[in-house]
Amino acid sequence: MEILIGQILELEDQNQVCVHFIERPSMIVTKKNLGNIKIGEFILCKLWENEKHKTRIKRIYTFKETQIGKFVLENNQPFVEIKHQEGKTLIPCNNIPNLYQGAQVRFRLENGKNAMIYKILENEAEDPEIMELAERKGLSTMFPKKAIRQASHFKEPTKGDPERIDLTNQEIFTIDGSTSKDFDDAVSLKEENGTYILGTHIADVGYYVKEGSPLDIEARKRGMTAYLLGCVIPMLPESLSNGLCSLKEHVERYTLTHEMRISKSGEILDASCYLASIESKKRMTYEDTNLVLDGQKIEGYQPFRDTLQEMYILSEKLYQNRLQKGAIEFERSDPTIVLDNQRRTVDIYPRKRGKAEFIIQEFMLAANRSVADMLHESGLVYPHRIHLEPDLVKLKGVEPKLTSLGVSIEPIWKAQNRSLAFNFVLSQYRSHPNYPLIADLLISCMRRAKYSIDDLGHFGLGLSRNTHFTSPIRRYPDLAVHRIIRKNYLGKKPQTEEEIDDLEMLLFESTRSEKRINSCEEQVFALKSKEYLLSHIGETMDAVVKDCSDKGILIELRNCIEQWIDKDQIDGTYHESGHYTFFNSPLLCQLGSHLKVKLVKNKDPKTVSFQIIEPNMAKTYCLESMKKIF
Repeated sequence: MEILIGQILELEDQNQVCVHFIERPSMIVTKKNLGNIKIGEFILCKLWENEKHKTRIKRIYTFKETQIGKFVLENNQPFVEIKHQEGKTLIPCNNIPNLYQGAQVRFRLENGKNAMIYKILENEAEDPEIMELAERKGLSTMFPKKAIRQASHFKEPTKGDPERIDLTNQEIFTIDGSTSKDFDDAVSLKEENGTYILGTHIADVGYYVKEGSPLDIEARKRGMTAYLLGCVIPMLPESLSNGLCSLKEHVERYTLTHEMRISKSGEILDASCYLASIESKKRMTYEDTNLVLDGQKIEGYQPFRDTLQEMYILSEKLYQNRLQKGAIEFERSDPTIVLDNQRRTVDIYPRKRGKAEFIIQEFMLAANRSVADMLHESGLVYPHRIHLEPDLVKLKGVEPKLTSLGVSIEPIWKAQNRSLAFNFVLSQYRSHPNYPLIADLLISCMRRAKYSIDDLGHFGLGLSRNTHFTSPIRRYPDLAVHRIIRKNYLGKKPQTEEEIDDLEMLLFESTRSEKRINSCEEQVFALKSKEYLLSHIGETMDAVVKDCSDKGILIELRNCIEQWIDKDQIDGTYHESGHYTFFNSPLLCQLGSHLKVKLVKNKDPKTVSFQIIEPNMAKTYCLESMKKIF
């Protein structure tokens, strides 16, 4: 078997192509045998002979315009190492700058007279492993020259634009994470005639990114920004995402503003949408805003303290209204990964949501559903963010596990409104130590939210309709909503069938992009989790059992890391009823059991495993005593 690099060349026969190799005869191949290939592309492929001594070919990898690889020296010869599903391949390179062994580089593949040339363009400053993973997942890490050139030509907003309402003197501010740079939403709040006037001021990205332009084509291809643990792969070039479209402090910026009049009880009474100019009066962080809301004094925040307190009161009312209408609250914490200066993992812990994050969450959710209602009432077709009801087959599958914990989901089966029933079941066990496990089991039955042209509602949020409007810097569907508002809602132009068909296609593309980025995020977490565990060999940790099977025991540590303990490493016996018995303990180890485990080395230095060291300390929490009468 050989692994070679070839270039796809065109033949007159539309069903066949020529794969051109260096120092090996070219091959004529049926197009469908290579999948989705384009003329001129370079591919990495596997060649072998079958039983009839015919050469077979399979595509392993398609090279992009530019790639990320690792610079290595083998026998004093320079190579670029790339990884793929079959392993890794070393390819000779030229145009070598002053590089060290293992340096991350970006290169371009070119076809020379007698060789394929790997021209190194630049060193990569980002995390090598993460950027390499992103490339393998198909994320574009460089912008085309046309897009960069277009972005560089934009100028700062013009003061006194007659098409916009001037809000530059109003108290408007942003609240984001301390490391954020792309501020695409700002908020304001005032009282008027016994009601709240809540303003969500969203960066007017559509003013700069025109449909069909080089910037737009690239943004649509990317679908959304990927945030990969400090390595940001933006949907738009930084001159826009962190510059002209970012609602920076004390700088005039263009926005598409959505203003809602809300009752004191938290009901949205009416809303309006218009083009505006704003000037953020303060760049607030979640961390400092949380301290202010907890009564501490932070420099620069005092003029906004009363507004922030009122915002928190309103966000609580909006939240309670959502719950009453069926929004599901799982109260699960996402993990936070802490890196040192060398980008090595030093800590992982569950992130707790503060009051500031809660405010922004509720305000953005309110704006999204209000915009959806506004566009629906206008008879316009727009991007829906939908979340279908749980998979009942999966729910049936986890029911025995929930029953083993003493949890009854009978109310869910009987309910007409299943989202309310989910909340009812969750509320019974919210204070129990195994609540996170119960929530995870119910979450596992949920379908993924996605984008759709159809109005199918959002189960998790308890909404009949929902959209994404508040993040056009980092999500393409939000930009599509902005364009519909500008052109069809404010501009009163009717939608065409071609526009609706194209909208349906772009929502399909955006959902696919989101899945790809989510998969990449999950792999980054797995990568950094392993790195963390490798630095804690020999330590004893607390764990909870998340699953028991004839494969072994799945445990979760307090910092959200999950790992299987193989059956062969367990000093006990598995029983078909779904539990283990240990040879040195009378207690059962089953779903929900709490164990002490020790992290040990494997023969492979890049992997770790856990040993159960204190089965006698195992406890299984039974919820039977906590059940309330349904």
